[in-house]
Amino acid sequence: MAESTSAQSTSLIKALRVLAALEDASDGKGVSEIARELDLPKSAVHRLLVTFQAYGFVQQESRSRNYRLGPTLARLGLRAAEQYVPREVARPYLEALAREMGETVFLGVLAQHGVLIVDKVEHGHVLRVAPDLGTLLPLCQTALGKLLLAFCSPAEQEALLEACPTGPHSPGLPARLRAIARQGYAVAVGEWMPDLGCVAAPIRNGQQHVIAALAVSVPQSRMPPPQRHDPFAGGGAALPYPTLIPPVMSAAERISAALP
Repeated sequence: MAESTSAQSTSLIKALRVLAALEDASDGKGVSEIARELDLPKSAVHRLLVTFQAYGFVQQESRSRNYRLGPTLARLGLRAAEQYVPREVARPYLEALAREMGETVFLGVLAQHGVLIVDKVEHGHVLRVAPDLGTLLPLCQTALGKLLLAFCSPAEQEALLEACPTGPHSPGLPARLRAIARQGYAVAVGEWMPDLGCVAAPIRNGQQHVIAALAVSVPQSRMPPPQRHDPFAGGGAALPYPTLIPPVMSAAERISAALP
């Protein structure tokens, strides 16, 4: 019995090492690369990856044939994360922001090739437009998605853009992502849904990595007129939505400061 238990433990350790080898591989890794890194037979690594793929723990890229961490791990990770950060930490700030703005606010994280909505607080307006919890939003047509894309590493951003329906060569998209990274917020009006405006700001952990995004959704009929220039700042560029952007950025900064 002890021998059988030992054999099972050894097999499990090998499997976990294969998964761990994909942790920081935003572009994925092939069977040969993983086998070489871990000093394991290619046949054993391949069998483990095929099993993991069947259960969604990894996924294989159609073009490169590399393996990446899969949606099952993303879902399990979110279940674990929601017990402490960022959802548990962020919740009071979401509630305060919803009261302050009188609009629906929500929290999103990167998952697979989209943005997963992990929490939201609705306000009492009869007319309100916001995604349900668990919704996977597109990256390139939403404020949340563009903001999270803007703060990805170059390699990860390229891979995610390749998966977008519009592709990486959507006119002006690279320049917009660079502007979002500089200014620290993203705005989308009528891109994902015709009557939806959205403002998003990044949430950073203690190492200053962007791990999530906070957003407010506003029906387009309640969106304030965009302000192009600040007449009191010598004609310099100003926030296009000065009544929406500062509260969202401020709340995101407070959440970030509360994270370990």
